[in-house]
Amino acid sequence: MAKVKYYAKENTKLGTHSWYAVPVPNGTLTFEELCQEACENTSIEPSIMRAAVTEYMKVVKRNVLKGFRVPVGDQFITVYPNLNCSVKDTKNQDGTVKEAATAKMVTASKGKSRLGASVAINFSKQFAMEVSWQKVDETGAAVEEEDITDGGSESGGGGGGTNPPGELEE
Repeated sequence: MAKVKYYAKENTKLGTHSWYAVPVPNGTLTFEELCQEACENTSIEPSIMRAAVTEYMKVVKRNVLKGFRVPVGDQFITVYPNLNCSVKDTKNQDGTVKEAATAKMVTASKGKSRLGASVAINFSKQFAMEVSWQKVDETGAAVEEEDITDGGSESGGGGGGTNPPGELEE
């Protein structure tokens, strides 16, 4: 299992101050590379895999455009149409409500059409148990994190097992 790196980023927007974790991708795989890997140790040719997946995704797209929730893989990801739209009360300068927001004010013309996706809870749990996170600084160098359970430190961190201090995971 690969260790996924992350860094801490500061947020000062909207008058609040906080820090949040930002995962650093290990790279991007192409569709061709994924089809090749999916065919390893099988009798399926990569060209057949590409053709089948391409046709399947055409059906997924067509049905999402019809408004259906559509699974992509068994117990993995579901894609669905999503409308991002909200309205708020208008307020006077003194903070009192000038006009209350109503359900009638929520219209598609005021929203943004988006494609939504949800990940199956079983896969989310598996990911959380198996992923190993490594904090890095702005240069990409590993940052040793404090282990608050015993006051020591460890180089691992996150949901997938961690190593004893001084041991690095390959």
